[in-house]
Amino acid sequence: MKLDAKVSIFHAIFGAAFGYLTNYVYMFGLGMFSGVASFVFMLITLVITGNLASMIFGRESMNQKEWMGSGVVPFFFIWLVFWIMTYNGVFY
Repeated sequence: MKLDAKVSIFHAIFGAAFGYLTNYVYMFGLGMFSGVASFVFMLITLVITGNLASMIFGRESMNQKEWMGSGVVPFFFIWLVFWIMTYNGVFY
């Protein structure tokens, strides 16, 4: 399997997990700052996932442009789908 596919799958798995957890950050009771806190949580988890991927697959294996395409995009969209599904009660 190519490196891009492995990185995309890795980020999609973490995007699903953190998208599920983002609902708990959103429902924590921060009032009008809930959306901002959820977005900050997503950015922090994206950076953590990217660092984990670079440790697993090698730091020199991908440049920043490749990571944006095969890491950030799948993470964001899977994260968003799972957050919306959790917010709407699909998993309960």
